[in-house]
Amino acid sequence: MANSTGNIIDYVSRRTASFDERPFNDVDALVLASLAYQRMPAAVPTLETALERHGTFAARVRDLPSYRKRAGVSMLGALRALLRAPFPAVTLADAYAALDGGDFAHDAGYTGLADPELTEALFAGAAANPRFAPIRVGGVRERFSEEDQTQFAAMTMLLPDGTLAVAFRGTDTSFVGWKEDFNMAFQYPVPAQRSAAEYVAHVAGLWRGDLILLGHSKGGNLAVYAAMHADDEVRARIRRVYSLDGPGFPDEVVAGEEYRAVADRVVKIVPETSIVGMILETPEPCRVVRSNEWGLMQHLAFSWRVRGDAFVEAPGVSASSRYFNRSLNQWLAGMSAEQRERAVDALFAVLGASERKGLLGLRDVGPKQVAAMLGTFAGLSDEDRRHLVEAATLLVKASLSIGGDPGEREERDDDSRDAER
Repeated sequence: MANSTGNIIDYVSRRTASFDERPFNDVDALVLASLAYQRMPAAVPTLETALERHGTFAARVRDLPSYRKRAGVSMLGALRALLRAPFPAVTLADAYAALDGGDFAHDAGYTGLADPELTEALFAGAAANPRFAPIRVGGVRERFSEEDQTQFAAMTMLLPDGTLAVAFRGTDTSFVGWKEDFNMAFQYPVPAQRSAAEYVAHVAGLWRGDLILLGHSKGGNLAVYAAMHADDEVRARIRRVYSLDGPGFPDEVVAGEEYRAVADRVVKIVPETSIVGMILETPEPCRVVRSNEWGLMQHLAFSWRVRGDAFVEAPGVSASSRYFNRSLNQWLAGMSAEQRERAVDALFAVLGASERKGLLGLRDVGPKQVAAMLGTFAGLSDEDRRHLVEAATLLVKASLSIGGDPGEREERDDDSRDAER
C-alpha cells in the first residue's frame, strides 16, 4: 500500500508494524474512532465497573481478593493494585471474538451511518493485525435519553506504551442524537459535551498515562470539549486531540481561554467537501483529505483515502464546502438563540410525527416529502421553512449513506438535487 491508495480497512489489513516501529498516527486515530461506533460486547468492562471496584482506595481494598482471583496475580501484584488502579479490559482481538456477525447490524450493535459490513471488516482486520490486536479496551460508557435529548458513548483503549486513547462515538442513527447535534446551534454545552468532560475526568483519575482524545463527527467535538474542560493536571497529560470532521463551537467559545489552552494540540481533519466539520466556528487550521465519495457522503470515514501510514491530502476544502460554511454561519448569526431553538424543535417535531425511527426510517423519504411535512407545521415564516427544508435535506442525504441499493441511492440523490433547486 506504500504507493497505492486504499481506505482504513486496507490500512489495518496491511500495515502491521508495531507502535514501537511506527508511532501512533492520524490514520490510527480514525481507525479507533470508527471502531467506537460498534457497541462493545459484554466482555468489555464498563467505566461504572472500574469506578465501583477501583475508584477509591477503600474500594480497591474491598475488591482485592476478587481482583487477585480474576487477574490471576500474586499477592504482591494484587497489593500494587492498591496504589494504582488496574485497567480492567480485554484486547481488541478478544472483543472481536466475543462478537458475532449478527452484532454488526443497525438493529443490533452497530450505531453508525456506514454499511455495518465495513465496520465488521475493519474490526476483523484490526483483530488479526499485530499492531492493533493487543490494544486493550475498557471503560465503556453509554448514555441515551430521549427526555434529556442525550446520545453519548465513549471507550478507552490502552496502547502498548501506556497511553490512554479515549474514543468518543459520533452521532448515531437516532433522531435524539441528531437533535442534540442541532441543539448545538443554540445550547452550550449540550448534555453529551458535559458527559465527555466527566468521562475524561473519571478516566484520568483512575488510570495513569498520557491521553489522546479522539472522535469522528460529533465525537470529535466531544474530544475537543473534554480537553478544554479538563483540569490543569489532566490537561497537561493530553498529547493530542483529534476532531475528525467534527463540528466546531460558537465564536465566543473559540475566542476564550479554555479553547486557546488546547488549540495547539487539536488536530482537525476534514474531507474536501466537508459539511459536518464546517458547522459553527472552525478557527484551527484544517488538514484536508481526499475521499472516493462526493458531497455529504465524504463524511463517511471509510471513504477517506490512505497511502502508506498517512491520508492522501488535498490542497483545501472545496468551494461548495466554504459556501456552506459561510451560509450556515451567517444564517445562525442572524437568529437569536430562541429562534434557533424554535426552528430545531419544529424540524424534529415534524420528523417525530412522521413515525420514522431515526435516520434508518428516512431512507425511503425524499426531501420533497420532508418539505411537504414541514409545510403543514404552523408558525413558520417562508424563510424559516426554506432553511428547515435545507437542514432536513442534509438528514435525508445522511440516511442515504446507510446501505441501500446503489441504483436507489442515485435516484434519491437526483431527487435531493431537484429539491435543492
